[in-house]
Amino acid sequence: MPNRQAARHRRWQATVILTLFFLAVAGAAAVGWWYARESPPHQGPIVIIATDGLPVGALPPYGGTAAVTPGIDALAADSVVFEHAYSHSAQVLPAHASLISGQLPIEHGVRDDAGFVLKDDVRTLPELLRNRGFSTGAAVESTFLRRESGVGQGFAFFTASPDPSADDGSGSVVDAAERWARTQSNQRYFLLLEVDEADAESAVARITQLLKERKLYDDATIVFVGERGKGGAGGALDDPTLHVPLLIKQPANEAAGRRVIAPVQQIDLLPTLLDFVRAPVPGGLRGRSLRTVIDSGTGLPAQPIYSESLAGYYRFGGTPLYALTDDKYRYMRAGEDQMVLLDGGDPPDDAAESLRAALDRVLGSARPAAPAPIAAADEERLELAGYLPGLPPARVDDLTLDSVEQEAVADAHRAAAGLAGERMFSAAITMLQSIVRVHPKLAAVHYQIGLLLARSGRVDEAVGPFRTAAEFRPDTIDVSLALADTLMRAGRYEDAQAAVDRAIAVASEVGGSVEADAHAFAARLALARKDRDAAMEHADAARASNPGLPMPQFLRGRIAYDEGKYDAALAAFREAAAVTREHHTSIPDLHLFIGETLAHFEQYGEAEAEYREELNRFPHNLQAYAGLAMLYRAANRDAELEDVLTDLVDVAPTPEGYATAARLWTALGERSRAEALRSDARARFRGDPSLALLGRETRR
Repeated sequence: MPNRQAARHRRWQATVILTLFFLAVAGAAAVGWWYARESPPHQGPIVIIATDGLPVGALPPYGGTAAVTPGIDALAADSVVFEHAYSHSAQVLPAHASLISGQLPIEHGVRDDAGFVLKDDVRTLPELLRNRGFSTGAAVESTFLRRESGVGQGFAFFTASPDPSADDGSGSVVDAAERWARTQSNQRYFLLLEVDEADAESAVARITQLLKERKLYDDATIVFVGERGKGGAGGALDDPTLHVPLLIKQPANEAAGRRVIAPVQQIDLLPTLLDFVRAPVPGGLRGRSLRTVIDSGTGLPAQPIYSESLAGYYRFGGTPLYALTDDKYRYMRAGEDQMVLLDGGDPPDDAAESLRAALDRVLGSARPAAPAPIAAADEERLELAGYLPGLPPARVDDLTLDSVEQEAVADAHRAAAGLAGERMFSAAITMLQSIVRVHPKLAAVHYQIGLLLARSGRVDEAVGPFRTAAEFRPDTIDVSLALADTLMRAGRYEDAQAAVDRAIAVASEVGGSVEADAHAFAARLALARKDRDAAMEHADAARASNPGLPMPQFLRGRIAYDEGKYDAALAAFREAAAVTREHHTSIPDLHLFIGETLAHFEQYGEAEAEYREELNRFPHNLQAYAGLAMLYRAANRDAELEDVLTDLVDVAPTPEGYATAARLWTALGERSRAEALRSDARARFRGDPSLALLGRETRR
């Protein structure tokens, strides 16, 4: 009897367990079916329109009246509007990198608009969407968003700032984005379009119209987001800079008209869009999917939002700026800490403690990394955008500017950079000199004054600013090498040797490419002093520190060239060129001397290509222009001769440039052309000390 009761009890237990199991399975299936029915994966297209420099306060969807934006207004009506979205940087490249990577600048490694590259291990939004079967394309307008910075990572199609005047009809970035979108045969694609504030309305209107024409608008996910508010070299971490627009339009305009007041951030976009397409989100991200708050308008726990501005720190020796923003306060660190209440008024005394501790945890103890050197071919483009590279950053304890002073310096510094980009060197120098009159300890600005003086041919004047910069920053080789180069150009070899010896002493403590650069310059100086043994010794040391810098081969080529052994010279130069191609490095004058050697063999076509390659890498190499001019005269290509000498004066509108062109016209038997150039230079640069160049040969 007891056995029968036990058996019945076991059968009853089994029945209950099976019933519960099937109910659980049915329940899970029902929930999954409901979830899939209510919120299926977004199939595309997915479009991000990112805008730089558009202040939220100007836009009608945010209550502004300063702008007329019917396209943006219409998109906002179909979207969820985020009232308080914030950028992570006052500079466009770091902000954009955060937008596509879902990481803060301290994580993805891009800290300013140039000199930084997105880390190799960063997985970008286009890469992750491409893994889900999306085609990926991008068209970006900002000067700073070049593929070389890493922001093109994951895009099958990527175009940066097409020239509206280009002969190939490339037009604007909006044109490029439209053309690419029209090539997509289905809707499963991801397009990122980046424009400045002047083109934001047109971009939104045209892209939404294109989607409607192709009957894709209803199914599209469209994000309109700011990279930063107002732009600027100093990048104050205030609301006009950090507060950016964010609109998210979903398929079928789901949740249209909802307004979210919770603070959100750029790094939330990557997990949100991956959530939309049901893709796995990489681990370790600080950002959060906004899907819940989009669906309900609530449910997003408070999280302080990190922002930074390191432009002043890197470009002129200013103070790094950091901030954390929550729903009530912004805690800022700019030399000394400051707390502000976002809606005005004074915050309570104890409100800063938690934000201070949170910022300390985010920053850690690591010093911001130094930027990489800027390629000579990129200098002018960056200058036109307001960027002048500075020195490797000093210790924060040594910095002297407060946040108010920094903003004033930043405005003047950006203006000076723009003047330099327009080749108005005297005006740029005057602007920088006005900065150091007020802030004489800014070594980077003294250094930049020296560079511009040397670039405009005023080498004797450049020595003073370089020496001043060296007094404040004896720890960096950049100043010592610039001083040594200037002294060498002035024929002061002994002084140049002393400067390069100091650079080597400092560089030996660092090693690597820094030490290689010091020895490479020492090799050039030794060659100019006709000390070949010392030149080869330094060349070997340069290669030992950096195998991608083939100075021994280049030096062997130079020595053979000077001895008239052109076959040996060409072989050595080409060996050096092969190494630079393999390691993606450059050596000044390498392609120039390959061109000079080929010209001796009357291989004019190949020589021309080498001269042009030198100018692609080092646009201010006047000797390369001279080589082209002589080549065109030898080939009776008079029209191209005229063009190249015009280009020379255009790229170097200085007494030195005019003097070089005048000497070439004289050598070519065109004395009247030479004298016309000298007269033009004397009138244009009246009172400029470097006019003396018009009456003497410059050193090669």
